[in-house]
Amino acid sequence: MLRQNIRELLIREEKARKQIISPLLSNIGLTPGQGQARILYYLLQKDHITQKEIADNCHFDTATMSRNIDKLEDMGLLTRENNPDSRRSFQICLTEKGLTEAVKIRKVFERFEDLACCDIAEDEIAIFRKVLMKMCENLEAYKNSCDQ
Repeated sequence: MLRQNIRELLIREEKARKQIISPLLSNIGLTPGQGQARILYYLLQKDHITQKEIADNCHFDTATMSRNIDKLEDMGLLTRENNPDSRRSFQICLTEKGLTEAVKIRKVFERFEDLACCDIAEDEIAIFRKVLMKMCENLEAYKNSCDQ
């Protein structure tokens, strides 16, 4: 019964997260649920990186990543520059407009985390994070075993 409750709680959290974050991202002009905000947020932390590095860190497949990069580039939020380390790849970089929007996204994400963690002790958050990481590892290991 407890295991079923975990699934139900994760679904409930996902729904609440989407209801809070989606309108804020829509106000910026991003499509909620597509991962565009994650890309901009990641570039805010580490700019001038390859598309593969973003995909790996944001957990995107290559097709999803390409569509998102194209859309964000069309919106003027990022650019592709020649990669000095490889003639066959580009570095993805925030534009000034992209930097402004990425800062807004960081504030949205921080606000969500503040709301979600309100009245929860740091040690409880640490335990929750550790357990959730283990669940992710379990699920990813299962998926990887199915892909082979």
